[in-house]
Amino acid sequence: MSGRDGLTPMTGLPDGVDRALRVLAAVALERRQAYDALDAVTGDGDFGSTFARGAAAVVRARPDSLRTAGLAFAAAAGGSSGALLGAALVRLDGHGLADDSDADRVSAALLDADAAVAELGGAALGDKTLRDALHPAATALRDGGVTAAVAAARSAAYATAGLTARRGRSAYAGERSVGAVDPGAVAVADVLEAWVAGEPPTWEALLDRVGEPAGEDAGSAEDDRVDRAVAGLVASHPSLRRLPGVRAVVRADAGAGSEGAPRVVLVSGGGAGHEPLHAGFVGAGMLDAACPGAVFTSPSSAQVLAAAEAVDQGAGVLFVVKAYTGDVLNFGLAAQSLGGTSATVLVADDVATAVDDGPGRRGTGATVAVEKLAGALAAEGADLGSCRALGQAVADDARSYGIAFRGEEMEQGVGIHGEPGRPREPRRHGSALAHALCDPLLAEVDPAAPLLVLLSGLGGTALLDLQATYADVVDVLTAAGRTVVRSLVGDLVTSLDQPGMLLTLVPFDERRTALWDAPVSTPALTW
Repeated sequence: MSGRDGLTPMTGLPDGVDRALRVLAAVALERRQAYDALDAVTGDGDFGSTFARGAAAVVRARPDSLRTAGLAFAAAAGGSSGALLGAALVRLDGHGLADDSDADRVSAALLDADAAVAELGGAALGDKTLRDALHPAATALRDGGVTAAVAAARSAAYATAGLTARRGRSAYAGERSVGAVDPGAVAVADVLEAWVAGEPPTWEALLDRVGEPAGEDAGSAEDDRVDRAVAGLVASHPSLRRLPGVRAVVRADAGAGSEGAPRVVLVSGGGAGHEPLHAGFVGAGMLDAACPGAVFTSPSSAQVLAAAEAVDQGAGVLFVVKAYTGDVLNFGLAAQSLGGTSATVLVADDVATAVDDGPGRRGTGATVAVEKLAGALAAEGADLGSCRALGQAVADDARSYGIAFRGEEMEQGVGIHGEPGRPREPRRHGSALAHALCDPLLAEVDPAAPLLVLLSGLGGTALLDLQATYADVVDVLTAAGRTVVRSLVGDLVTSLDQPGMLLTLVPFDERRTALWDAPVSTPALTW
């Protein structure tokens, strides 16, 4: 096949593998909206867009191996599914597949890909993930052939409706995820059905569909929205710049060597839609780089790695990571690939999901405190171990709780990606609302410690209402014997334009107070 300008031509890919990749890409592009709709029932509605974004990257790359296909997929897709599907393709490469006629060999390869997904993501069979269709399909292929594999995948995909989600964003829905099928499992069944149905589109036809460099079927409208927002942020703040060819915001002086001795640098990131988190906190005394993903989708490991390499001064990179599957996976992969020294602070402060049989606490408002305090310590010249220890201690001590408003109702315990909380109830106001925010937190933080209080809007609440609620929050905390030493009120960690509030309490001492008061200069925080 002939190549196109800017694209790598296909070079010697075996016919069966070539066909399988075209099948994968065609299904991802054709069913993007359907998969997003399935994912929106209990997740964040982006599985289809993530799958299509990765597939479009494979089409443009015209890879010469499954390994290069997997790397291209993961680098472009982002999110947990991008990292997991990319890892599966890379693992398949090690089996030397030449065609799809050897059922035993293909079955062994698929089982190994399934193992790669399990190793990286930690999902067990029955956790309501794509593994619940991939593993039985691979086993059926070995024992009964292609027809049996397709039937097993489809049956298993339907059966995920009876499972409780225990991985990814859907896990926060708990028992409410029962009744909805897993989009990843459905995608496995769709790909296998298409694999046996007939000849997929040619690379040229697929490339015409995705366009250069992006097409609507690959979710380019959403990508363009985020890219234009990043462009606007950088254009309005000369202290920032975007890395060429990478969606990453860094300090304009990154790598300039103008600050004297090398210091620890901070890198964070996450899905777009939480602004000003994270890119709005890039600047002196806080972050050195931030990587925005697509809306509510973690950045890819390639983004994170490029940002870290761009700002690394040789004293170490501190990654600040919120406890979401995609963030943890992609930042972890970037840390493994980084040539220099790095450490990670994991933020998991949301008490709403701290239940024994749940997925664990999410990372929310405490991220701002970690980035500010660790950034101030790094600016003082502290070493990587000290910055990591402080940041993790702050993350471990802090607790957050969110409430969303939906008309005259409110929903307690919501996440910052639209994850559902408790059943809705009549909306509270004044002291009753302040108690709803404070009461879940008071037993979770040191009763003797002074407090930093962060009250963030979720993107759709007037500052007037935030300030009024903050006054009520202070009254509740004071009545409970707590002392507020520092506070911040406004849109800090948002969920697009969701009406609601997120309260974060951080135990402080003299050292933390001094670091909070240290100079900072970012688009969203300056003193």
